[in-house]
Amino acid sequence: MKLNEIFKHTFKALSPKTSDISRMVDFILPSMPMVQACRADDFDFFQPWIDMGKLTVEQMHHAAARYYLGKSKSGHPIFWLIDDMLTPQDALISPNTWLSTLLKQREPILQSCHVRHCLFGLHLLNESYLADSGRISRVATPKSIGLVESPESAVILSELYPYQLWLSLMPHTCFTIDQLKPLLGCKVTVYPHTDETGSNFIAWLELRDMVRRTFGLDIAVSNALEDAASADQKHREIDMLQYLLERWSQNSATKPIE
Repeated sequence: MKLNEIFKHTFKALSPKTSDISRMVDFILPSMPMVQACRADDFDFFQPWIDMGKLTVEQMHHAAARYYLGKSKSGHPIFWLIDDMLTPQDALISPNTWLSTLLKQREPILQSCHVRHCLFGLHLLNESYLADSGRISRVATPKSIGLVESPESAVILSELYPYQLWLSLMPHTCFTIDQLKPLLGCKVTVYPHTDETGSNFIAWLELRDMVRRTFGLDIAVSNALEDAASADQKHREIDMLQYLLERWSQNSATKPIE
């Protein structure tokens, strides 16, 4: 994948013929102009939920706007990592390409640059979306945060269960507990994916204890999926969103996530 396959016509700004130096700078490192250059509001991973009547097209557009979702020319979703100061750090071009890797390939001077990562959705930490008016206002840090392990899951769950702010770790990257520091003052619940041995759930319990000791973060690990998932689902290592999709597609009754 090449950069011009992501940002459509915007990378004409990098042509040697251009005199717009400021725009060239905007596209050397991750930036809000980059974010805006690939914005999109329709994504295939929403479609099963729309087909089941669990989400609407309007909710898809709302979630896409909140999370600054983008799309490459080839149709791959782009999940931006934007921190709580509204600074883009990197982007995952689904399924496993990082924008920082593409930028370093294009700009040799960036080879030695250290790439920082934050939680996906962190830019929403101090924002409140008022459904009745559509306005956005700055408010105190949210009280309740749901943390999952897939950006697609965070985006969908944000519309299914809007009473929580949904953030995500990112796949194909190195997670460090420092990424949880901005969540101090919040009540965080982690929803791990399941597996046959329960190893991921146990690992999160250990990490929970470490984070509590290190930061004093109010963090819990939900056992809802461990208790509810079948042996086959654990074998397939599904997450909470996959569990809900399979359950609802079978016309089962639903209950809130605990």
